[in-house]
Amino acid sequence: MSTPAPLAAEPGTAPAPAGWRQRLTGWLRGGGWVAVAAYLIAQAGLLFWWAANFPGLFSPDSLDYIWQSTTGNWNNHHSIPYTALVWLSLQLTGGVGALTLGQTIAMALGVAYLLTGLRRLGAPAAALLPAAAVLVALPPVGTFFACVWKDVGFVIAVTFLVGTLVRLVAADRKRRGGHLVWLLGGEALLAAVFRQNGFVMVAIVAAVGAAVLAGARLRIAIAGLAAIVVALGLNLAVLPAMGVKNGFAGVSLEAFVGDIAVAYRHDPGSFTAQDRAALETTAPLSLWASSGTCASTDTTVYDPAYDRDASIANQDALMGVWFRVARRTPGEVVATRWCRGALAWSVTPRYGLSRNPNPWSAKTYVARDPRMAQTPFRGAVTSKPLNDTVYRLAQRGVRATNGRGVEWIAWRGATLAYLTYAVVAFAAWRRRDPTLLLVAVPTAAVQLSVLLVNNVQAARYMAAPYVVGVLLLPLLFVRPAPSAPVEEGQDG
Repeated sequence: MSTPAPLAAEPGTAPAPAGWRQRLTGWLRGGGWVAVAAYLIAQAGLLFWWAANFPGLFSPDSLDYIWQSTTGNWNNHHSIPYTALVWLSLQLTGGVGALTLGQTIAMALGVAYLLTGLRRLGAPAAALLPAAAVLVALPPVGTFFACVWKDVGFVIAVTFLVGTLVRLVAADRKRRGGHLVWLLGGEALLAAVFRQNGFVMVAIVAAVGAAVLAGARLRIAIAGLAAIVVALGLNLAVLPAMGVKNGFAGVSLEAFVGDIAVAYRHDPGSFTAQDRAALETTAPLSLWASSGTCASTDTTVYDPAYDRDASIANQDALMGVWFRVARRTPGEVVATRWCRGALAWSVTPRYGLSRNPNPWSAKTYVARDPRMAQTPFRGAVTSKPLNDTVYRLAQRGVRATNGRGVEWIAWRGATLAYLTYAVVAFAAWRRRDPTLLLVAVPTAAVQLSVLLVNNVQAARYMAAPYVVGVLLLPLLFVRPAPSAPVEEGQDG
């Protein structure tokens, strides 16, 4: 017996809503397949690096997260939300593999989100998937997302934030607002809590976005301001009230301490007795006289003779010394900051570069940190690649990017930042849309924040411009602005 055909809709009535299968099929055919393919490519590549460096890559900061979260010594000198994720992974699985796996999943989603957004700006689908493949094939990128670092969370947040900016730029004036603006605010909040100076980037992006995006000016300003207030309020008030040690002030103080150390090393006789007394509250004068270097503050603030708690307690006195130094020798202070900020602007090797950690250093870091004897998760700091062949292939790639003559392109975020400006400027000209320049603002904001306050020549501080720079390359192939609006189904 044959199945009766479905009854046709009565004339003048709306057709029955499509089921989820029909909607999914329509989405895939309309461009959603690009999102799926971009995610799968990015996820496969990042899983390769995760397996090669399982359960993760560790630096001294990574050990600090583990020690803090498992011994009750929480300190907002580092990102508390990220430290909490480390704690959660340790409690649920006994290691950090779940955390680093989650990082690869989140970043793969971010890659798909940003790349599919570029379709709204006229980037062809054929250019999007190669960008995803190139990004995750790069050893500096793949190993970065295997690291137990708060900076990973920051880069993921920035990737999503740029993806939302792309959508806001592409939207017509009447559609700029609503969920996209509040999504932007959430991404800005994550960026501000994963990196202690992330609020600087958020402030710049919100200010420029509010200035250029007609139809959403006020909402963008409110979203950005809310993200900054919540992030700073969390660090300065909420977390200390919950018993978290307030080391947040020490993060920015270290840059000023570095300036003082350089000045004292060059001319100790210019410091008054009052100045020297203030310096001695934190470290012996012998350290101030020998540790100052323009490239890094670590030679001073991580010396065993330097008392970090005392520096925070005597912050006002130390800042008084800094202001007197700045008035006396402003040129030297500016030169010191410019030197230390070379990471932000220089494309050539300067002063050495701290790259991503290697697998075999984990045991050394544990042996050097006596605090790790206090945590039951000391054994979580280890390297156990899931496959020897994968490990060997990964190490071959890492060695290639560590070779002479390739640092400028393999590791320098500044190089990708300048490339971003050129690519976005070309796309804005091609589309006859100056608001498209907003897409490059997060890169400029990160570059500026590193230039103003940077403590060490660490590649990870410019990882966001590096990653975003690769993902924006499809804009080189952008089509001219269409004569009619792009349909919703074409954006993935």
